[in-house]
Amino acid sequence: MTTRFFIRDLAAVPRLPGRLLLPGLFLILPLFSQAVLAQDAKNNWGEAMKINQGSKLTIKTKTGRKFSGKLSAVTADSITLSTVKASGGDVALKREEIAEIRKKSGARTAGYAALLGGVGLAGGYGIGYGIGEAKEASFAVEYQTMAFGVAVGAIVGAIIGSRGEVVYKAP
Repeated sequence: MTTRFFIRDLAAVPRLPGRLLLPGLFLILPLFSQAVLAQDAKNNWGEAMKINQGSKLTIKTKTGRKFSGKLSAVTADSITLSTVKASGGDVALKREEIAEIRKKSGARTAGYAALLGGVGLAGGYGIGYGIGEAKEASFAVEYQTMAFGVAVGAIVGAIIGSRGEVVYKAP
């Protein structure tokens, strides 16, 4: 004799009333608006001079070339990077040539991955809840969609966070 177990028998999953889902989403969405997540681009060279030596940077020139490496020195009119790709190992760029400086950080990448993973978790739960209610499913669909939402959100967050923080942007 075989005993069958259903997911609904193992765990009773309480469902929120459907009328609370839409207002809840409208309360959460403004927290993740473009103004909240936008980077504040700076055109102050003094911010570039505050960067610690050895920090990982990506510099984009006005001609479109990109240089990545560790900061060696910053002066009032130039910046020097230690790069593996350069033949001499160091690249010196004048302030007038630089369009943008980005500081790379693993903590920033992890922070964006966690933030957007949380957004994916909430979105996946909401979508799964809606699917479960629409199909009158006898099991909780939202857990599978929630896990998928976390994965997608974390991947997108890691990609966005890996670009680095804008430290200097030419006027």
